Amino acid sequence: MHPTDALYDFAQRYLPGGVCASARANAALGHPFYVSRGDGPFVYDLDGREYVDMCLSHGASLLGHNHPRLKAAVQQALELGIICSYETEHHSRLAARLAEMVPCAEMSRFAGSGTETVMHAVRLARAVTGRMKLIKFEGHFHGYADSVYHSSAPRVDQAGPAEAPITIAESAGMPAHERELVIVVPFNDPVALEQAFARHAAESAALILEPVNYDSGCILPEPGFLQTCRALCDRYGMLLVFDEVLTAFRFHPGCAQGYYGVTPDLAVLGKALGGGVPISAICGRREVMLGYRPTGDCEHSGTYLAHLTTVLGAVAALDEYSQPGFYPRLNALAERFYAGFRELIARSGVPMQLQTMGPRFGMYFGVTEPVRNYRQAARQDRGMLLAFVRGCIERGVYFHVAAHHGLSAAHTEAELDRALAAIEGALGDVARGAAL
Repeated sequence: MHPTDALYDFAQRYLPGGVCASARANAALGHPFYVSRGDGPFVYDLDGREYVDMCLSHGASLLGHNHPRLKAAVQQALELGIICSYETEHHSRLAARLAEMVPCAEMSRFAGSGTETVMHAVRLARAVTGRMKLIKFEGHFHGYADSVYHSSAPRVDQAGPAEAPITIAESAGMPAHERELVIVVPFNDPVALEQAFARHAAESAALILEPVNYDSGCILPEPGFLQTCRALCDRYGMLLVFDEVLTAFRFHPGCAQGYYGVTPDLAVLGKALGGGVPISAICGRREVMLGYRPTGDCEHSGTYLAHLTTVLGAVAALDEYSQPGFYPRLNALAERFYAGFRELIARSGVPMQLQTMGPRFGMYFGVTEPVRNYRQAARQDRGMLLAFVRGCIERGVYFHVAAHHGLSAAHTEAELDRALAAIEGALGDVARGAAL
């Protein structure tokens, strides 16, 4: 039996579905992609075969794998005693560093995952406004908490009219009353958004959104749309919450808010914040953040929040992102890769749309017009995507079937040329399959 099959068989005895997280099942393979180690832009399977990694821990590993500065930071934390549930000077310094870099981050708190941080941000928004409803956009993902896990990837045949989506719970086991507190609006539709505010703002604490909707691939806000979001929140006394779990430090040192020049009241930072170590942050305006205990009445606590290994890891990651030329080099490398990718798409004849922002991108097979909202993204041909991912993996380049993909600062032109060669072959597989 092949080592992958043997491990998958073993894993299924003890892990539901053979995985520790549902999203780690790769539908293109029929099983998880097992790795033995990672180094730089590469991951290695159980046989030691090398793959150029275009998943990168779903965006967390912006520095690549096994980065020496990150390793040294974690080692320092271990030598200090694996400190858990105590405050240190490093915690305050990380918060001060965020205040220097991120426009809204006058104050910060930390957690482990994006799900936790969004949950706490929503609670805070409700506490300081005294309102319970939320307005969100269809196709935007904000973690797995019952309060927000709605309409992130709904079935279109169940989601109602495109201009007035129905709120859809994304999991069994979610209380029906949570759904009643979430108002769903199409992204990039200012008219629908203004109507939702007029109807629901008096009961709504916040508008929460991904400033770049990476969780539907890569859907950019149309010019002026984020400014409209800010203006409506100001007019109706609601908080603007940016979910920057994916956009944080992705293409700009000030995150998406720094790039677009729109400052939210609260922001959630994750993934690249830690460069691969599990840390996320809630940051925002001082008067809002002081709503947390002990200065306010809103609870945010936990034994493992801001574990020192992750705090020092985040400091190391921010040090790296702050190096002169980091973003110009990364973004230029990405643009070179995208130019090659688009040329291959044109030559292959495969109908698809490639949408990009910084070093992360989305692919929409079977779609030829620019994608500006979830309903358009949902038209993707899933079979073509699976064939493409499978073809790339067979050729030594790892993609997951999730909506977004990317490159890291550890990638060079050489690795990306390898990726383009695999992509050319995989597009050929898709073209031949479509012709059958």
